[in-house]
Amino acid sequence: MCAQCVSKADVVVGSIGFAAFLFKGPGEDALVAMGILPEPHPLAVGIRSVNFLRSLELDPGEVLGEDVVEAVDQVLAFPRQPVFRRTFRQAIALMLPLSIRSQRVFATR
Repeated sequence: MCAQCVSKADVVVGSIGFAAFLFKGPGEDALVAMGILPEPHPLAVGIRSVNFLRSLELDPGEVLGEDVVEAVDQVLAFPRQPVFRRTFRQAIALMLPLSIRSQRVFATR
């Protein structure tokens, strides 16, 4: 493509898309560190894959391996534990030195 055929909108959209591709991983890591997102489970992809293959009535052991299927079955045998997630408001309050309005104590004379 020649430079004259590319509009400014194309360049802006392409730049935003490329920046999102580059910073997706570090951005998710930062959100996990702040407590906004939960930590990803090490078997998250395996759990989805095993459930998907079983819904198609296929044997997931042939595709993923028996060790992955056994680990997924062990994880799914236990009930899910609730995960504490900070709200957006709590995360902002953690990052900024300002207190939340409901936590302020007004000095009275």
